Amino acid sequence: MTAAIDRRLIETFLAVAAIDGLSGNELGVAQFIGVRLAALGLSLHEDDAAHASGGNSGNLIARAGDGGHTVLLAHMDTARSTAGMRPVLRADRITSDTTTVLGVDDRAGVAALLHAVERVIAARGEAARFSLAFTICEETTLAGSRHLAIDPAWKHGFVFDSSQRPGRFIAGSYGCKRFCATVQGRAAHSGIAPERGIDAVRVLAAAISALPLGRIDAETTANVGLMHGGSALNVVPDRAQAEGEIRATTAPRVEQIDAEFNATFASAARVAGATVDYQSHWEFEPYRHDPASSLYARTVELLRATGLNPEPYITPGGSDANALNARGLAAMNLGIGAQNPHGNDEFILLEDLAAAAAIAERLLLES
Repeated sequence: MTAAIDRRLIETFLAVAAIDGLSGNELGVAQFIGVRLAALGLSLHEDDAAHASGGNSGNLIARAGDGGHTVLLAHMDTARSTAGMRPVLRADRITSDTTTVLGVDDRAGVAALLHAVERVIAARGEAARFSLAFTICEETTLAGSRHLAIDPAWKHGFVFDSSQRPGRFIAGSYGCKRFCATVQGRAAHSGIAPERGIDAVRVLAAAISALPLGRIDAETTANVGLMHGGSALNVVPDRAQAEGEIRATTAPRVEQIDAEFNATFASAARVAGATVDYQSHWEFEPYRHDPASSLYARTVELLRATGLNPEPYITPGGSDANALNARGLAAMNLGIGAQNPHGNDEFILLEDLAAAAAIAERLLLES
């Protein structure tokens, strides 16, 4: 299988995957990409998204010709460090040695775009016209895609970032709201006068025990992931905090559960004589592409033309596509086969890496 895959593509992936670039620290990756694309004669621009993220790099935008009407995207950050990553090239896949992540999410997308650009420039030269965007902080805040300088000429965006195998495409995504509930009770000595205190941890526990958590229904999930409170073993805790998330396929459903959670925390605090501050905000908003839309039809045609069987998929996860769709740029996230993302057992099949690059190449030729 390895012999059938372009060695240049494998080398590109291994080179970019080895660059450590956590969210907010993507500069090394951006520099690598910039050198490769500048050598091909592309116009390069770094936007000011670094100001919004507080990181060391903005998004990197590259254009050939007038930029065309389609932008292809991949994100430069990884959720966990790839420092010291030792890749293992097997007959059918690339893995790490399992002591670190491989960085396949989303260095596979970056590599696919870089490889496709090289081939298209070699074939088209100055006649090529397309746009690329390499974004920052996708794994944390979507700051890159939230603040990407969107060209009004762009009609469609294609995000190369899904762990689904090539052929699958993300026709819809859940939305996610994060919440934080901070309970304020009253401190007291837990041995001398515990009755004078109001136990904030106990209030928090009462509220959480009343929340519907896990898989609430087929299209809704919720989780409390972080809790902390108290100051000492002999003090009735006067402050406790819980953070979590709510996901659902529609914004009204997320808002409904959010309101219920707010009311539950408020009720538990009121019963105990405590107060609570409940805050929530959108991490990413849901979307659903209409099968009758031009983007959906184009995606199906694209995948068929690449020799793949198009298969729509609804994902509970978020991506740059969520931010772009929310901002009015119709964007489709495509399966590239970045499997077991964020784990030390991450891998990508060589045939999937090649298919992702072939999809990107066809899109660049069409732009």
